[in-house]
Amino acid sequence: MPLQQPKTTSTEEIKEAITGAGWTVPGMLRARSELTPDEPALWELSAHSEWVPTTWGDYRRAVAAIAMALGDLGLARGERVGILAGSSRQWDYAQFGILAAGGVAVGLDPYGLNEHTQDIARRCGFVGIVVGNSGMLKQLGDEVRRELRFVICIEPGSDGDTILLESLLLKPDAGGDWNLAQPDDTATIIFTSGTTGKPKGIEFSHRQMCLAASSILSAFPDIQAGSHLACWLPLSNLFQRMINLCAIGRGAYTYYVADPREIMRFAPGIAPHVFIGVPRFYEKLYAGIQEALAKKPPLQRRIGQWALSAGERHAAAARAGRTLGLLDAIYFSLAERLVLGKLRGILGANLRFMLSGSAPMPTWLLERFHGMGLPVLEAYGLSENIIPVALNRPERFRFGTVGHPLPGCEVRLADDGELQVRGPGVFSGYFGENTADAPIDEDGYLASGDYASIDDDGFIRLIGRKSEVFKTSTGRKVAPSSIENLLKQVPQVEHAIVFGAKRTVPVALLVVAAPAWQADPDSLCRQFRGEVRRAVAALPGYLRPAGLLVTTQTLTIEAGDLTGNLKLRRPNIEARFAATLDELYIRLDSVAGVPFAEYTSDGLTVICSL
Repeated sequence: MPLQQPKTTSTEEIKEAITGAGWTVPGMLRARSELTPDEPALWELSAHSEWVPTTWGDYRRAVAAIAMALGDLGLARGERVGILAGSSRQWDYAQFGILAAGGVAVGLDPYGLNEHTQDIARRCGFVGIVVGNSGMLKQLGDEVRRELRFVICIEPGSDGDTILLESLLLKPDAGGDWNLAQPDDTATIIFTSGTTGKPKGIEFSHRQMCLAASSILSAFPDIQAGSHLACWLPLSNLFQRMINLCAIGRGAYTYYVADPREIMRFAPGIAPHVFIGVPRFYEKLYAGIQEALAKKPPLQRRIGQWALSAGERHAAAARAGRTLGLLDAIYFSLAERLVLGKLRGILGANLRFMLSGSAPMPTWLLERFHGMGLPVLEAYGLSENIIPVALNRPERFRFGTVGHPLPGCEVRLADDGELQVRGPGVFSGYFGENTADAPIDEDGYLASGDYASIDDDGFIRLIGRKSEVFKTSTGRKVAPSSIENLLKQVPQVEHAIVFGAKRTVPVALLVVAAPAWQADPDSLCRQFRGEVRRAVAALPGYLRPAGLLVTTQTLTIEAGDLTGNLKLRRPNIEARFAATLDELYIRLDSVAGVPFAEYTSDGLTVICSL
């Protein structure tokens, strides 16, 4: 870890680093390296598990060398190069080198399905690929490999047909001629998650990426020179790449964790000031905290639960603008010293707040993290708009909402309540498709696909995806995500999915961590009936699930149940469990009002009335 105090960058210098850098992504890096050439920029673990820095000056020199080397390999302006590797400084070296050579960098998920990787490669027509190691080439398949002009490998030990990335760094310093990118050149193509169909490609320019970084930084002044940021989500994830770009704008430190499963091991040492994640990560983090607490001796367990309750009362009062009573204030002070302060250490000593995106996060979970002193701020974005649409800010947030719009995003509600957005970050059409097919109206507004409301204070509250909201056969409209967030409070529930389109009543599929499976299905259902009833008690009757399908069969990316960023592929899941869902509805319809619980034929799934 560095001992020196990083040079503080003024507001004018930040503006110069973003808007005065020619509106190109490599231009931002060049501007930053000129401001603070000798300050640390990127941090990676050595073979001895020590954090080793790369300075901004060395970062620029590496990118310049790669850009010139790619030009020698014949990369032409607008040609597309894929990057298939874990998060590392070499990933960013490769990305910036491709962009500076005038190419288009397309991130590929190293944990994605081979068929998806190959489909993206074919549609983009890659002329080259950067891979973490030669073994990853198998994910591309022989057909794609035959079309490549060059293959660059990050790790040594590659086969004879590949070029070692390190060897490209030997190119002599190119001086001021290495960045060939232009502001309105395509910089990247990202692909939608494909929750309801085939993923679609979306092109964004250098100008749009720079605008997005500027907009994000305007919302988070907490990101400063020398702030620690963890890069642990796959860099195929555009938001992670944008956070790394924001680090350039402010001169923050980026710490790379190649394996996302290792983030909690390294987080205390990284000590991030701001941490980004997805709801599934926070759900698992909370479950881990509860599990660790449950293993404590009885007295410590009781103290821990008391401290968490004291923290939640303090946080609730702060959100409501109230002052705690004297006794509660004393309790909170004790809870801080005994439990809460130590608990926050799991993510290091610097954390100011956490960010969550990609899917809604349950309000109850947001409140519990806030009670620990670990506020999670929800953000909302669309694949088709590179600038996040809305964010909660540290000084202005409201749980259950996605905050206020960011600069560059103008929002309104359509007549049916769908949220619409327009601005310079909105795409112009899907890659390889007719631009007339883009969901943009004559006023330039992009249809988000989300029903929403906007309160009197300007906070945006999402109601549900238009593609997910369904009607029961009685004509009642059901937004499943709000019900599912309540069901995820139930202990052992890993996933909750609500179904019921054109059926008489909604039902819920609960995917649970394998319990001590009972021989008697009634015993299993008793574990969930009471908890589920309590979780949904405040809902109107027509929204409460009438039956449960409880299973230990996990949902996976490989089976097509989840996207690469862990969003539910609802049609796939419904098709997978179709027979069991039919059986549940038959039982509900035939014995209306009569409780039942029984195993299905596989012995791993129970259906029961609620």
